[in-house]
Amino acid sequence: MNRRVGRPQGGPRGSTQQANALAEFLLTLTGGMTVRELAARYHVGKTLWGEYRSGQKIIPLELLKRLVQDHTRDERTRHLQTETAARLHAAAVEGARQAPAPMVPQPTSPATAPASAEPAAARARPAANPDQAPAGRHRPRPLILVAGGAAIAVFAVLGLLLGPGVLGRDEVFAVGPGGHGVFRWDGSDATGWTKIGDGAKRLYSGPAGLFATGTDDRFYKYEGRPGRWSLIGESGGDFAVSGAHVYRLATDSQSVDVWNGQGTSWTRIGGPAVRLYGGEPGLFATSPEDGWIFRYSGRPFDWKGVGTAGASFALTDRHLYGLTPELTAVNRWLADDPAAPWPPWAYAVGPAAELHGGPAGLFSTDPSRERLRVLTEPAPGVAAQSWQDIGAAGAEVAVGRGAVYVLTKDRSQILRWSPGSGTWQRIGGPAQTLTAG
Repeated sequence: MNRRVGRPQGGPRGSTQQANALAEFLLTLTGGMTVRELAARYHVGKTLWGEYRSGQKIIPLELLKRLVQDHTRDERTRHLQTETAARLHAAAVEGARQAPAPMVPQPTSPATAPASAEPAAARARPAANPDQAPAGRHRPRPLILVAGGAAIAVFAVLGLLLGPGVLGRDEVFAVGPGGHGVFRWDGSDATGWTKIGDGAKRLYSGPAGLFATGTDDRFYKYEGRPGRWSLIGESGGDFAVSGAHVYRLATDSQSVDVWNGQGTSWTRIGGPAVRLYGGEPGLFATSPEDGWIFRYSGRPFDWKGVGTAGASFALTDRHLYGLTPELTAVNRWLADDPAAPWPPWAYAVGPAAELHGGPAGLFSTDPSRERLRVLTEPAPGVAAQSWQDIGAAGAEVAVGRGAVYVLTKDRSQILRWSPGSGTWQRIGGPAQTLTAG
């Protein structure tokens, strides 16, 4: 088959015969295209395409099947080629696995892993509260007092539930059952829970601090001392923390605002949105018109579209990930690649049901919504990253700087999983909701 003028591809240079066989198949399949053309069409870098076609790395199976679909016109031939592709891919992966690889920490036994649970529910807007307190006072004050004594009793027995393990540096906050009591886990020892507020509905945390939707539906900031909270705004449809700022989506979803840092003063920075995503890579919002995701530049009303609609998005310490609407693949935004084609996204890993991100990494529930996985680095000789099962999913998932925290399905336990140890430990519960940062 004739190939375009350009740098010679050369023969396969894979580490196994199976990898070379897959590379030959791929080279024949895509022989009419240059790596530049492949990169532009499939949103995978030119370097990776060269490594795929030389056998140095194994192409992801989903991408390989798509190539067969695109490059084979006859239906019968396409079916046979798909079977051949799957067989060669399986052989190449198996060959790569036989090579020495670093040991991957395994989860502990089911007795110490979270019980089977459903994924976190979508965020609901705060319901109207008939007992809403009157506005007016802006000085620091405690959250609305609701049955704080009962919540203290619940968290006082946490020491009996805790297992051994090295405690992390994350700041973890939880609301007691029924919204009664706000607590901080300092991680210093097995009894490191301190009551810092009397009640809340939802918590948000990040470099800018700890924030809460109170039992009166208004928005508060924790002042760093137990019982000291400042009213900073009214209710909102969604909130997000990114860097030194906290952002609010209006209750009617018609505007995005940023808190000015004092009192209850907010500045409008954007129009209608559906959901806010905040983290170290910045502030992002999805559009109500077409579901596209936009990044805030830092200047009011200056937003840049960075991707099309997705079923779920999540931020780690460096990247924005998006789950395709069909839930079949997770892609990574190529923020620092000006040469990337539009849309500037690259395939990262396979199917998922919901994404959860933070500095500790990217996590997801599997398609059945029963298991929790972590995104791992590629194995030797394999180009693609993969999902590693770490335990059962829960009612809520919070990703901190050094670990992931799961509130079990029945909300009776808070569990912590560290990528370093690969094991679970109980750190508290029961709780209504949690956050980590």
